[in-house]
Amino acid sequence: MSLTHEFFLLSRDFDLNDRYEWYTNHRNTWAEKTNVSDETIQYLTDFLNWLPSYNPETRESHKGLNYYGVTVIKNPGAEKLIKILEKWLKLIEEAPDTFSLRGDTVWKEEENEEGYWEQTRNWIEREAMQSELEILLSLAVKASNNDQLIIHFGI
Repeated sequence: MSLTHEFFLLSRDFDLNDRYEWYTNHRNTWAEKTNVSDETIQYLTDFLNWLPSYNPETRESHKGLNYYGVTVIKNPGAEKLIKILEKWLKLIEEAPDTFSLRGDTVWKEEENEEGYWEQTRNWIEREAMQSELEILLSLAVKASNNDQLIIHFGI
């Protein structure tokens, strides 16, 4: 099972103090949600760092997603997310059915205790990535149009 990031569309007046209890009780039944693979999030991180967002742990505005924690995306962030995802979806249309994206750089050790750095590759199915991003785009459009928020739970 691969790691995923979960995104939920919620009312603007959602009480962030109850986020973990809400998550425990609703994560599997909430209709307005999507999961995005960690590989996709990692690859798009540089672009997602342009999103205005809010960290409920520190109670500070910042940019991007909290990889391991919770992030709140309000209207300005939702509008930016729409623009980013629309452009990525156009680009992905040009990809072959299966393609690779750069992954982590990892240290590989050999039996003789020597080693080397290796750039990993993540193989992606175009339709799967499109589907993930289209659903997230739809949540962002709804959040922007209806003055709602998106709450992201990292890995």
